[in-house]
Amino acid sequence: MPSHPHADPAGLAARHLPKAPTPLLVAEVPSIEMAETLAPDRNPRFQWWTTSWPVARALEDAGFSDVHAGGEPPVRSVEGALLFHPKGKERLALTLRLLAGVLPESAPFWLVGTKAEGMGSAESVLARVAQVTGRASGRHAKLLRGAILPGAPLALRESTAEVTVSVGERALTLASLPGVFSHGALDDGTRLLLETVPHLTAPLLDVGSGAGVIGTWYGKTAGGNVTLIDADALAVVASTATLAMNQVSGEALHGDIFPPEGRFMSIVSNPPFHQGVRTDYRVLRDLIAGAPARLAPGGTLTLVCNRFLPVQDLLDAAFGGHRVLADDGRYRVLQAP
Repeated sequence: MPSHPHADPAGLAARHLPKAPTPLLVAEVPSIEMAETLAPDRNPRFQWWTTSWPVARALEDAGFSDVHAGGEPPVRSVEGALLFHPKGKERLALTLRLLAGVLPESAPFWLVGTKAEGMGSAESVLARVAQVTGRASGRHAKLLRGAILPGAPLALRESTAEVTVSVGERALTLASLPGVFSHGALDDGTRLLLETVPHLTAPLLDVGSGAGVIGTWYGKTAGGNVTLIDADALAVVASTATLAMNQVSGEALHGDIFPPEGRFMSIVSNPPFHQGVRTDYRVLRDLIAGAPARLAPGGTLTLVCNRFLPVQDLLDAAFGGHRVLADDGRYRVLQAP
């Protein structure tokens, strides 16, 4: 979601898209509200691609048809595309190249977003895959128009880097993708978690798996039987590859916090607290509130969180207590019950 309270990138895009019934692929719309601004009549000329599980579910629940959720855009019969600016320049570059690979040469292309989302520097990134032919601004947003340049399609495997991370004497190989948490390096919070809690019992659920560091790490010592879940389809692609690279038995799922079924001896997470550029505690709240029902008898919830996150009261309300296992001044490792 845009950070400016009156920003309306969907409204800006709706004003500048062609009125003819041209079939268009709409990529990475950030919310159901923006989708409804763009297509209040559920116009079937729009096809929808998103890497976000909650957005895909919201679109389907609201009656939008032709919704595709996955790590790569669908190969469909469209004559152009509109992309809502994703978070981060590297993620933007990857998404643009993926889209360029499924669009006809010279197909019209629109990129829309706000300054807070990175539109101030987006034109140089867009120019790698499209000839920029127009610009528009208004409603606290910016729109770029272009025509797709000739080029080879890009598969995700071409942008996946293999990265080795170490904690103590143990090492792990990660499949790293732009815009996926733990891209290129092990973050300090996860490192503190793995140093503090070297072993957890399977069956294990890693919520918000990112590149799959946590679930794969504990899967190696627990002998597999791990489930990794993330709302970002690119994280699922990375997690699946990380499990395979490290020969850990498990699965990575595209979903929102919990899989449809199953109880676990260990639920573990370095929980996300952003939606786009906004702080959003929904995942953290729902994870803690829902964990007791998804834990097997004797099971534990283990979290590593920034110290400012409102975690401890939530744990006490859900479990009746908690323990602080580590606190390095920036992050805390907490466990309940």
